[in-house]
Amino acid sequence: MDTAANKRVCDILEKVKSTFAFNGFDGASMQDLAQAAQMSVGNFYRYFPSKNAIITALVERDLGEIEAVFETVRAASDPGPVFMELLKRRIETLPVEDAALWTEVQAAAFRSPEIGALMCSMEETVRRNVVGALIRIHADDSESAIEDYTTRAHFLMILVHGFAEQKFCARNTASPGQISALSELVLATLRKTIFTPPVSASQRPD
Repeated sequence: MDTAANKRVCDILEKVKSTFAFNGFDGASMQDLAQAAQMSVGNFYRYFPSKNAIITALVERDLGEIEAVFETVRAASDPGPVFMELLKRRIETLPVEDAALWTEVQAAAFRSPEIGALMCSMEETVRRNVVGALIRIHADDSESAIEDYTTRAHFLMILVHGFAEQKFCARNTASPGQISALSELVLATLRKTIFTPPVSASQRPD
């Protein structure tokens, strides 16, 4: 895809994601999505022949963004603070719309093998990059350390995903102060998860 076409696709995705997020995968019709993109339905189908194609494009776009974020961590001379700052920015500035969108994409992954495979690919990309960051932070790439980092990567992903879902679900019931307190607790847990030295095999319970 050339640069102009890729930019057009990105523009469309930005315009339709609110409709997907708040109407749901099943509730958003192709007509609704075309209207959100300010296009005729026929022209919209030229870019996206189905709702699955839109979700696929969203996931693929985010995969590229994830790799770019972790490239910043890999390029840093001191990756720990950089990694923590990126997580802090994600937790503190995550739009409710994005939280809603990814909650919907996760649900769609259970219904569509194609989307499910894409989400698995995305999660594996995140997990691999988190493990790589932890190896650099602790300067320990032993087998037992990598096993520990892999568990931490799973936990980190659960925590960030869970916070996103909770932020969306509690948007009308929780006060800004409650959301802020929750984000601080999540960040404190992430900080401990990232910076605590790895547990050796001999230290693990039987």
